[in-house]
Amino acid sequence: MYKIVKTLFYSFIPVMVGAIAISCGNNQSQETPPPVPPQPKVDTSKKAPAPPKPVSKQALDTVTPNRKYNDIARYIAGMKQLPGSTLPATLEKDTVWIRFAKTFDSEWAHDKATRLDPMASWGNTELAEQHKANLDVFYPFSGPDILHANVLFPQAKRYHLYGLERAGALPYLNKMKIKNVESYLEEVYTSLSDILTKSYFITKNMLNDLQQNNVNGTLPLASIFLVRSGYQIVNVKYFHINEDGTEVQLKKDSVPVHSNDFVKVYFKHDKDSTVQVMSYLKCDLSDGGLQKNKGVTAWLDAMPVSYTYIKSASYLLHNPFFSAMRAVILKKSQTILQDDTGMPYKYLPGKDWNLAFYGAYIMPVSSFPRGFYQTDLQKAYHNADSLKQLKKLPFSLGYHWGSSVQNLMKAERKG
Repeated sequence: MYKIVKTLFYSFIPVMVGAIAISCGNNQSQETPPPVPPQPKVDTSKKAPAPPKPVSKQALDTVTPNRKYNDIARYIAGMKQLPGSTLPATLEKDTVWIRFAKTFDSEWAHDKATRLDPMASWGNTELAEQHKANLDVFYPFSGPDILHANVLFPQAKRYHLYGLERAGALPYLNKMKIKNVESYLEEVYTSLSDILTKSYFITKNMLNDLQQNNVNGTLPLASIFLVRSGYQIVNVKYFHINEDGTEVQLKKDSVPVHSNDFVKVYFKHDKDSTVQVMSYLKCDLSDGGLQKNKGVTAWLDAMPVSYTYIKSASYLLHNPFFSAMRAVILKKSQTILQDDTGMPYKYLPGKDWNLAFYGAYIMPVSSFPRGFYQTDLQKAYHNADSLKQLKKLPFSLGYHWGSSVQNLMKAERKG
């Protein structure tokens, strides 16, 4: 096991350039463009009545703590247990885990110094107004990427993540044989390989890596990012979205198997008692998917005004069959922070949005059609540069990984 893990780690070193960014879901964040399925037309001529607002069954600040989730997350993140752990002390004596933890410590320190800390500093300056207002964060096509959403918007009470991968569950380490625990650690490391080398997940790889007999969903990876970022996981609960957009807690501690089942992770910072919540829902956000899913459509319609964050999203919103999601983003966003794979520039007119441009905009990587190149966005970057309004981006994040040609755009709603 250690030879495998060690080989994986050292094979990544030559190509790592401060990488640890993620994004997935709805066939995004992959190097091969997703196939275009036949999509039914969505009738937008009639405005449906507003559905009931989702009802939260669990108050943020009154959730009952259950430390087993934090103990498990720390172990699979290569972190030592805290006093009173629910896990056997013998697990930390396993030589495979010791070497795994040492490798993870080294990589995390590197990524923190080269990417995460610069991102946090940039966010403190460029997103200062957003930090004050502290709205929810809406992150479509995210997969388990709570990491970067939290780095950029650390004060948010709620983070809403969506993807095509299953939510899954944390492993029951107390019931696993040590050889199975070691295999699980290997699967965890394998599932992180694209993040560590390219700064995003490749969806086709993740759909395999996160199967039940491997890492088992997005929850383990999201939990790893949280505890590595200095948070404690307070509890994990599963919910279901009804057809009217309301939510109900499920009485189970296992993997949701029905459509519109989702998971909530309650967490708080080591230095703060405020409980925050990450929700993750597996669903199809295309027009065809939403047309078939009344519950999620009602859920999104009742979503409060939020900050929308999009990165490495396979240019899905550039396709005609994501018109409903574009409409949701335009209606519900107070601020949109995205790279060029998100909302096309033409949908963000200056009369409605204050726009700020960062980094450099160039042709999409060769894995994607040249048709996704936005000449109007290139002109906007050129104008911003000529007016000395174009700002630098002090970190690398996205498909042009390991280079200085990353881009971000911030759109703030006027009025």
